[in-house]
Amino acid sequence: MKKGLVVTILGLLVVLLMRSFPAEASVRKLPSFRLYTLRGEEIPFRPPSLAILFFLDPECLFCLAELVKLYERTEDLGGKVLLYPVCLRCDFRDAKRLEDSLGGKHTIYLAHPLLPALLGIWETPVLFLVNTEGRVLYQAKGEIAWDDLQSLLSAKNNERGPSRQKKDSCVIGLCS
Repeated sequence: MKKGLVVTILGLLVVLLMRSFPAEASVRKLPSFRLYTLRGEEIPFRPPSLAILFFLDPECLFCLAELVKLYERTEDLGGKVLLYPVCLRCDFRDAKRLEDSLGGKHTIYLAHPLLPALLGIWETPVLFLVNTEGRVLYQAKGEIAWDDLQSLLSAKNNERGPSRQKKDSCVIGLCS
């Protein structure tokens, strides 16, 4: 009986605290992590401008269709928004096949196997619109709401982030 009352009170306190902060303050920040290219490059994810992180699975045809649409829409923005397609549950052959199917002109990134759990990704496709500070401005799971994303891109593509980058330490591809 006492445990139930304590849990209820704690739950109410959490709800009260969450409502007392403005929505902008509750935007989550991604942890530091690294992406990998098929050429063996290890890239810490710190976008220099507005970026789209798009997580896909090599077996998901819907993911591939959404990726092609993303490439078209980001090319229309003239390089103001960077696109990072990350293949989850991919090995080298799957990622190479994806790159080749896109004409070889786009990079497909690989991630550490623990990254989906770290970011809370349980299904694909998943899209994060991230600013230069690593804060998620928009998130879509499954079908992308193109109108919402386009309005955010047009409103945010002129924002500038901090010019100084923080050094980090990484273990097995996960950075702190």
